[in-house]
Amino acid sequence: MIDYLVIGHITRDRLPDGGYAPGGTALYAAATAARLGARAAVLTAGNPAQLPLAPPGVALHVTPAAATTTFANRYHPDGRHQCLHELAPPITLATLPTAWRAAPVVHLAPVAGEVDLALAAAFPTALVGVTPQGWMRAWDAPLPAPVRPAPWRPAPALLRQLALIVLSIEDVGHDEALAASYAAHCSLVVVTRGAAGATLYLAGVPEPVAPCPARECDPTGAGDVFAAALLLRLAETGDPRAAANFASAAAACAVEGVGHLALPDRAAVLARGAG
Repeated sequence: MIDYLVIGHITRDRLPDGGYAPGGTALYAAATAARLGARAAVLTAGNPAQLPLAPPGVALHVTPAAATTTFANRYHPDGRHQCLHELAPPITLATLPTAWRAAPVVHLAPVAGEVDLALAAAFPTALVGVTPQGWMRAWDAPLPAPVRPAPWRPAPALLRQLALIVLSIEDVGHDEALAASYAAHCSLVVVTRGAAGATLYLAGVPEPVAPCPARECDPTGAGDVFAAALLLRLAETGDPRAAANFASAAAACAVEGVGHLALPDRAAVLARGAG
């Protein structure tokens, strides 16, 4: 039995020294869920020889491909510049293990448009959340190519099928109105703001989520940790506000370590005072 299913590409991130580090929302979200005590699984696609081993407590199903989605990130005073070097194929439900179809929590986690939002309808009894950053990116062929922002304006009917949307203010280009527009159709939307906390849209009404103080060491994956902790805690409690505070504490713990193997367990998150 799987408690938490993530669908999305696990990536390789090119490092300045020519090496690679594993990344992607699917990796960080599933690892977070496992550290918090859930039986987590990832459905992904890529070159098995290039993908990392599954984190402890995470089941992994890979659709074999010649390429693994690979990004290079460079940070400048005006923000992150991202380049897409390789792209794995789209992910479909045809390869989903039968036993995973009954997962009570499903997280659609695209990083490069590899997941179709319509997949949400395939899990009618699940709590379905999305982190839509992979639908907010575009690039030109051939690869490698710079990644540029792209508008994400899904049909309202698709948004109404979702229990939760989590995205950063950077994902929407600091367009507050665009972020709020999703909340007109999805009953729970959270916009993360890094060290400034987050905004919780509950039935379209915004309210602040206070940040949890942290001594930042590595912010990689913090938004993914926040999303996974929020979705899992929402499934456990049904309380969006308590879930958001729990997620804030989980993200604060996460940035104090390095990499997905240093993510906090439930005791560490609760010790931060999360409900």
